[in-house]
Amino acid sequence: MIYVSPTHELDAGWAMDGTSSRLCSERDHASHDHLGLERREHESGELHRRSQSSSFRVGVDLVVVADVARSVRRFGNRYIDRIFTPHEIMCCRTPDRAQGPSTGYSVESLAARFAAKEATVKVLRPEGPRPDWRSIEVHRDRGGWCEIRLRGRAARLAVDAGIAELAVSLTHESTMAAAVVVGMCSSGDRSVGRPAPSAWREE
Repeated sequence: MIYVSPTHELDAGWAMDGTSSRLCSERDHASHDHLGLERREHESGELHRRSQSSSFRVGVDLVVVADVARSVRRFGNRYIDRIFTPHEIMCCRTPDRAQGPSTGYSVESLAARFAAKEATVKVLRPEGPRPDWRSIEVHRDRGGWCEIRLRGRAARLAVDAGIAELAVSLTHESTMAAAVVVGMCSSGDRSVGRPAPSAWREE
């Protein structure tokens, strides 16, 4: 049996009773629903394939600026040199460096970098000992943006997890500093033996 849409029937000058129109309309809706289902299944399949080929890890951390300032005042350079790399220390220095360690640094910037290190550890998900603080570096580009650079155990954890890229965002306002780190894992987690990205320096 050939079903003709109402538009075509009017063009041909045909007359249809209410029953035939209803049957045709129901068949059109069924066809439309079937096409929509096929489209949704196709999109779902694409999403599933993408989720199999890559996944993401997210780490977030919040730091009280006063806590970092207190540690700087109490322990001075011993605390700073234990937590931060020479590059990070240089980026956080202030013009009044000669007045002493407690006033020679932007504690807000130090706190933001501390938060970034903690957020990165949450992305790396170490089992056992944590990587050394200085094996995770917040590197500031000449253009002003920051990126995460890893070495040592932190770099090995990234390679083992198949983390191909890390993105970081820092912020501080008044009494708080925060950081978000997102890691993109290629071909799922635990791809042991995958070559380390150029930013991961295993030492």
